[in-house]
Amino acid sequence: MPIHTRPFDPARDDFEKMGRFLQEDYAAKRDDFIWLFSRLGDWKYGLWHEQKYFPSFFRKHAQLWFDDGGRLLGFVLSEDGGSDIAILVREGHEDLYAVILDWTIAHWGPRHGTLKIEVHARPAAALQALERAGFISRGEVAVTRVYDLTAQATRPVGLRPGYRIVDMLENSDWRSKGLLYRSGFHDEDQVSALDLLRFEYNRESPAYNPAFDLSVIATDGAHVSTCVGFADPEAQMAEVEKVCTHARYRRLGLAESVIRECFHRLRRSGIERAYITGYGDRANALYEKLGPCARKHWFLYELALKPVST
Repeated sequence: MPIHTRPFDPARDDFEKMGRFLQEDYAAKRDDFIWLFSRLGDWKYGLWHEQKYFPSFFRKHAQLWFDDGGRLLGFVLSEDGGSDIAILVREGHEDLYAVILDWTIAHWGPRHGTLKIEVHARPAAALQALERAGFISRGEVAVTRVYDLTAQATRPVGLRPGYRIVDMLENSDWRSKGLLYRSGFHDEDQVSALDLLRFEYNRESPAYNPAFDLSVIATDGAHVSTCVGFADPEAQMAEVEKVCTHARYRRLGLAESVIRECFHRLRRSGIERAYITGYGDRANALYEKLGPCARKHWFLYELALKPVST
């Protein structure tokens, strides 16, 4: 079957095509998926670096493969424009993985002198292609946990007295939320006007719903711990992300409480399963406390290349 490739093009509704691809990928593979729709939303709407302010970033850092009928079969992208990549191929087209990988090595490898990719153990074709291309495993880097929200329904939230949990429909103090993010993720005490504009743009992701954007509120009204549930009602699943706590309010169990409340609200809306991915010991210890779950382990593979001389 003839296959052709081209860069990401917003004028051809490529973001929407990629979103539908991911939803179909999850439906086919269930827990063996690579990305969820919410992560694609962050790739498009998460302005973590200045280069992402410009549409040219997405043309330069996403390449798509189609069949002759225009059906998206797979793609490679870089979230930050660096050496970390993600490759996704449609169920039944596993041989395309090696084609995309070879293209990426040839076209993107010289930019950085190395390429890195996170994979789990299930897609054998991906692991074989990576090893044939000379990628080396650097070990485990993350764990995705899968929670049955029906089983979570009887578990109490356990919030400390004096605190309460609200969503961003109830309490839309975005400046306080921004201060929480700056402290929780960057150990900074200030939020700029540009930060608030970036946070506002991030909320335009079609995966975002303010009803599942939760915060623990302290007695002074400040947002001090948070998580966001990104739900796919059709698939009856959700991903919980953006978990963080303000530096002055850590070790009080607030993050655990806000995640449990998120689980309850997701379940009441018809969501059956929730996924959380943990990087690092502290995050994984927190997510392990949430109760019974299935686990998917992610491994980092790296290819060292010689950069093109200039």
